[in-house]
This record gives sequence, structure tokens and C-alpha cells, in this order.
Amino acid sequence: MTHLVSAPKKTPSLKEQIIQAASRIFETQGNEGLSMRRVAQEVGCSQMAMYRHFANKEALVQHICGDIYTHFAARIQEEIAGEVDPRRKLRRFIRAVLQFAEQYPDHYSLIFLVRHSDPKVVATREDLGRKFLKGIAKMVRSALPEGSSTLVVNTTLRRMMEVLHGTAALRIAHPAAYGLTRQRALDDVSAIWSSLLGLDN
Repeated sequence: MTHLVSAPKKTPSLKEQIIQAASRIFETQGNEGLSMRRVAQEVGCSQMAMYRHFANKEALVQHICGDIYTHFAARIQEEIAGEVDPRRKLRRFIRAVLQFAEQYPDHYSLIFLVRHSDPKVVATREDLGRKFLKGIAKMVRSALPEGSSTLVVNTTLRRMMEVLHGTAALRIAHPAAYGLTRQRALDDVSAIWSSLLGLDN
């Protein structure tokens, strides 16, 4: 009888260990609880060793947020791909983004709401934003009347994202003051998006 011997687990590289440790700290203690020194202590390496992989805390945080967002974007695109009805497609998308903001408020804020000073971090985030908007633009174009110009598509998309990100930000920071329950936020954004797209006519 042949016995299968499992291959030994590969030891994560220092960079992978840094990312894993930073992700744990960031998720449990937020951006304020994360520091390069704290991550170095967690991993058991020097801060100088960390700087060989990440120039600063901003770059490290953006990498973490980028990874989470990339997985989120891929998952939601798969979920809505089979949906035909534009109303239901958009509502599922809105729900997913609001849930992402609620589940990962620090990640969401740093990806979509906070302006960074590091040009490389800004460039990475802008690239994520372009990819994010590209998928939504296709939905917007398919929901608008046939023959709508690129200007109309882009203007409508911008207004839709203002509503979505504004609602998500209020839901994170001031839910009680605005009476923004999870359902209310979903219903509000869905109603305004439907109006902008002419789906409530």
C-alpha cells in the first residue's frame, strides 16, 4: 500500500509575514493601532528589514487594503454577472459595497475617502479606482437608454458614486444622527440610483 506523504508547508517569506501581521493588527485595532514598529515586533524582525519591502506605513496599509479590495471586487463581479434585471443587479452591487464599508470601515475609508501624501500610494489607489469604475460603467451604460453618450454615462456614474460613497461614509461615521440603518442606506441609494438611470419611470 502506497502512503501519500504531504509536502512540507512552505515557510512564508518575510514580506508575506509582514503583510499577515499587519493585516491582523489593522483589522483588530484599526489604522491608529498599526505602526511599523508594532508589525516588526509581531514578526520578529528589525524595522530596517521591513523598510526593504515597504517604504512607509502608508504603502503597507495601501497594500493590505488593495488586496482586500481586489478580492472583494472579483467576488462581487462574479455574483452580479448572472443577474439580468438591471434593478436587481444594481441593488446587489449597492448592498455588497455598503456591507464592505460596514465590515471593513478602516479599509473602505483608506481606499475611497482619505487622500494620501505618498505619490506611489496615490497612484496605486487611483489604479484601483479606475478598475472599480470600469465595471460599474458597463452596468450604467446597459441601464441607460440605448445610444446614451459617453458624457452622459460618465456624468451619471459620477453622481451615482457620490451618493454611494456619501451614504457609506455617513453609515460609518454618523449612522444614528442620520437614522441610517443598513436597510435605510440600501433603500436610499437604490432609489436615487434608479432615478438617475430612469429606472423608476
